[in-house]
Amino acid sequence: MANTIQSSKDFDNTPQGWQKRWLTELAAAKKAAKKWNEAGKKITKVYLDERDGDPFARSTRLNLFSANINTLKSMMFGNVPRVEVSRRYEDANDDVARVAAEMVERMANADIGKQFSYAIGQSLDDRLLVGFGLARVAYEASFETIQEPPFMSDDGMTELAPGYEVERKTFEAAPVYYLNWRDVLWSPARTWDEVRWIGFRNYLTRDQCVERFGEKIGENIPLGTSKRSFLKGGIEDDPWQKAEVWEIWCLEHKTVYWICEGMDVICDAKEDPLGLREFFPCPQFMIANATSQQYAPRADYILAQDQYEELNQVTTRITMLEKAIKVVGVYDKSADGVQRMLTELCDNELVPVDNWAMFAEKGGIKGQVDWLPIEEVAKALQILRDYRTELVNLLYQVTGMSDILRGSTQSGETATAQSIKAKFASTRVQAMQDDFARFATDLQRLRIEIISKHFDDENIVKQSNMEATPDAEFIQPALQMIRSQDVFKISIKSETLAAQDMAALRQEKAEFIGGLSQFLTAAQPLIDKHPASAPTLLEMLKWAMTGFKGSSTIEGVLDKAIAQLQQNPPQQPPDPNAAKAEAAKATQQLKLEGDKQREQMKSQAKGQEIKMQTQADLVRIQAETGAELKKQQAQFAFDTRESQRASAQQAVTNVTSNRRPQQ
Repeated sequence: MANTIQSSKDFDNTPQGWQKRWLTELAAAKKAAKKWNEAGKKITKVYLDERDGDPFARSTRLNLFSANINTLKSMMFGNVPRVEVSRRYEDANDDVARVAAEMVERMANADIGKQFSYAIGQSLDDRLLVGFGLARVAYEASFETIQEPPFMSDDGMTELAPGYEVERKTFEAAPVYYLNWRDVLWSPARTWDEVRWIGFRNYLTRDQCVERFGEKIGENIPLGTSKRSFLKGGIEDDPWQKAEVWEIWCLEHKTVYWICEGMDVICDAKEDPLGLREFFPCPQFMIANATSQQYAPRADYILAQDQYEELNQVTTRITMLEKAIKVVGVYDKSADGVQRMLTELCDNELVPVDNWAMFAEKGGIKGQVDWLPIEEVAKALQILRDYRTELVNLLYQVTGMSDILRGSTQSGETATAQSIKAKFASTRVQAMQDDFARFATDLQRLRIEIISKHFDDENIVKQSNMEATPDAEFIQPALQMIRSQDVFKISIKSETLAAQDMAALRQEKAEFIGGLSQFLTAAQPLIDKHPASAPTLLEMLKWAMTGFKGSSTIEGVLDKAIAQLQQNPPQQPPDPNAAKAEAAKATQQLKLEGDKQREQMKSQAKGQEIKMQTQADLVRIQAETGAELKKQQAQFAFDTRESQRASAQQAVTNVTSNRRPQQ
């Protein structure tokens, strides 16, 4: 089998040809990963304090590496994270997008407990220990077979079409699975963008092979995890014989291949089973100290291994000197009395000495006994202890684990010195926290993409439980929007992952409240003078809040306040001088109106007087006219009667004249 590939034409487009190609690819990837995998095995032994041979050997270790790893892990991941899903565009009137985001957020947080937390927790352990952490997403569904009744006529008497069986989804999930660092390979590359394929190793029993690949392939897959197996990591102790099957996701062909070494053909191949935007079912790796020269991890331990090893050597010497500090010495064997004094005597008991003059001439007991120089050993012990403290401080500088983060400090240090060391270490820790939050966010983004592409509407509504909310009317248009991933912003913030120091959190909140009070005090005069500046000042306050962890809730409150101010801007408060001028103007106006009313009243009174006089004159004239008229009427009546009387008399005269006899 060739070690290099010049063209895809080097292999036939057959199951046998694909098998040869992927065996070549796997061999190259194993060669590239061998160095850091071997280093990872050694680092794991150091972390667990596994020693070759006698575990209680004379060497002594100060397991500061294990303590640092556990401290970092506790700082970076101590809570079940919360997924935040929001609209990409914060339009206040876009209720459909708001409901769609809430549905997705509910589904993401509903099953984020044990499985997701375990996966990202194990991945973080691997990242801190060997420099590589990874997890992947999957799509799982369960089905049931239901019997559809036959199609009958309208009268129900005639069967128009027979009944049939149909499969229906009963449950859908997008779980997250942890991947051990020994079971991942990828194409040799310089950066993540150059990775052409990623392979995941699966251990399958014979039954699982038959169930997954069918009887023809499954029965022929070789089982066994031999000592030559690629960095098994304890799997060889499993009594079940298992096959090593590599699941290779090839970005170039958008196809997944299942390869087993020892086979002549590939086990299976499927074209883009999940349909993800970036194809791979996993996010970008959590990887330590990768450079543009080679996309491979370099564990943090390796960068400080000299300090760790020297620290263990000094600790071993200290232990040996501690054991050597005891009251021991030598004496003259011929001095029988001295021997009895050291081995036999009880309290207040004397030993007789023969030839006392010779005994005294030799210097007595001082001349017969020579003790171990404990003072010299104690001095060497103190020097080593001081040197070990220096090594620990040097190790803190190399690793970034300052003593202030470990809860220990020196009594002589100032608050400024402690603050500088805390900031120095927290900068590196914050970078790892951000990468961990990015990793968790990318996993949830992949889960949500699977939900939007593969979940049925019925299951989305059921799992989000949106029908029980006041926004049930927006469910159907929201489901259509969920199918488009571009409308959401998905995030898991690092503060929701870390186990926070509650005292420090309270102090941070107190500092924020103090700064907020100063800001509002300074901004109030500007708002009073120019009310339109209130939204701008709130935006500045929101910008300042982003530096405080856990501020997202208050940011939402500020968003609402800003929106309300934009819709209903505050009115300009009255100017005191203008108010006085307005009051004077109003007083003058009232005075003018009063004068006008008085003039009108005078005019009305005068007019009323004239009217009354006119009416009196009219009455008088009418009365005078009436009397004259009556007089004239009486005179006319008298004249009429006189005229009538004269006429009657003339008539009588005429008649009398006519009746006289003629002469």
